[in-house]
Amino acid sequence: MSEQRTVVPPEDELQAAIAAIKEKEPEFGIPRVCAALRANNPAWQLSEKRVRKLMGSLGLVQASGEESKSTTPTSSIAPGDFVEALASGQVRVEYIDKVKGKGVFSTRDFDKGANVFEETPFAWYPRWNTISMDYYKGSNRECQLCARDIERRSRVIRPARCSRCTACFCSNLCKKEAESRFHQIECSKNNPYFVQLADTCCAFDWGAPMCAARAIERVLMEYEQGIEQGNCAWRSLKAFTTMSVDAMDMRRKGASWFLYEEEYENRWKATYSHMKRSLCPPPAACGLTQFDKIPRKIRDEMFSYSEWLNLIGKYSLNDQNGGLYLLQSCFNHNCDPNCVVVHPNDGMYRAIIQTLRPIKAGEEMTITYVNPRNGVNERQQELRDWYMFDCQCDRCIEENTSKQVNNQ
Repeated sequence: MSEQRTVVPPEDELQAAIAAIKEKEPEFGIPRVCAALRANNPAWQLSEKRVRKLMGSLGLVQASGEESKSTTPTSSIAPGDFVEALASGQVRVEYIDKVKGKGVFSTRDFDKGANVFEETPFAWYPRWNTISMDYYKGSNRECQLCARDIERRSRVIRPARCSRCTACFCSNLCKKEAESRFHQIECSKNNPYFVQLADTCCAFDWGAPMCAARAIERVLMEYEQGIEQGNCAWRSLKAFTTMSVDAMDMRRKGASWFLYEEEYENRWKATYSHMKRSLCPPPAACGLTQFDKIPRKIRDEMFSYSEWLNLIGKYSLNDQNGGLYLLQSCFNHNCDPNCVVVHPNDGMYRAIIQTLRPIKAGEEMTITYVNPRNGVNERQQELRDWYMFDCQCDRCIEENTSKQVNNQ
C-alpha cells in the first residue's frame, strides 16, 4: 500500500478553507482550526505558523505580544534634544496624520540650491558593494567610520589607527567619533564575537544586521555618558519608521511567502544569535561600565528577538546609503520633490539636505525615495514593495489620469 502524497495548498484555497471553518465554528482558535484543516484535508502539508498568519491577514484572530505584527509602518517623533540639535532652527518635525505619519517643514524661506542642514547618521554601515571584502576585518583601505579611501585622503590628512586592532581611520576626528559611537565595542581585540556576526552577514551578502547592530552599539555608548542620555538615544532609535522585517517580507512575497519563510527565518536567527553574543553584554575588554545600569525593561526589549526583527525592518524602511539618519528619515516622499539628499567629499557618511527649488516658510519639504526618472508604474511598484505605501502625490495622480485618458 503506497503512502499518501502531501501537497502544499495554494493560498486562495487555504484561505477559503479557513474562512469556511471559522464561519461554522467562530469560537475556534488557531490550534483547533489547524486540526480541522488537517482532518478535512489529510493530504495538505500545513504549519501552524502559516495558518496563524493567514488568519491574521483575514482578520480572524486578534494576536498579542510577539505574535502581533503591524501590516503598516509606524513612527513617532524623536526626542527634541536630538532633532533640534540637527535641525539648527532651519526646519521642524510635525506629526501629520496616520497615513503620512511625520513630516519636515521649513521654518524660513529657502532659495533654490540652498543647503538646509548637514547630518551625521545615528548609525551607519557601508553597503557591501561600496567597500573591500576585508573592510569589516579592519582593512587599511577605507576609513572605519566614513569608508572614504584612506590612500587618497592621506595626501591631505594623516590617517589614524586603533591602538589595539588593525582598524584604520582617515583622520583623528573620524577615529574619535567612531570610538564614541561603536568602535570601542567592535574592536576585534576587545570583541572577537563581533567578527562572527560580520562573517555571517558577509556570507549572506546582507548588510542590514550590521547597521542594526551599530544602532544598538550607539545606544550602549550613549548610556556610558549617563542614563538620561542613553534613554534619549533609545527613544530616538524607537522613533524611526518601523515595521518588523518578517511582516515586510511576508507582504512582499504574498502567496509565495511559505517558499521563503524557513530560509529567511534562519538568517534572522543566525544574525540575532551572533549579535546577542557580542553585545549582551559586550566582553569586559570593551570597557563598558554602565551596561547593568540600563533600565531592565529597556535592556530586555533591546535584546529581544522581536526587537531585532524591528531593527532590521527599520533599516529597510529608512536606509539612506547604509545609514539611519534621524532628521533625514522624517522627510516624506514625493515623486516631484523640492529637496534632495547629497553626500559631500566623496563619502556617503555625512548627508546634506539641499533644496531643488525655492521653498516658503511653513511648506513641507520632501525628497524622493525612488528614481524620479522611472515611469509611474515602476515608481509605485517600488514604493509598495520597499516602503509599504501607495503614492498619491500630484505627479502620480496626473500621470495615472493621462494614462487612463490615452487608453480610452
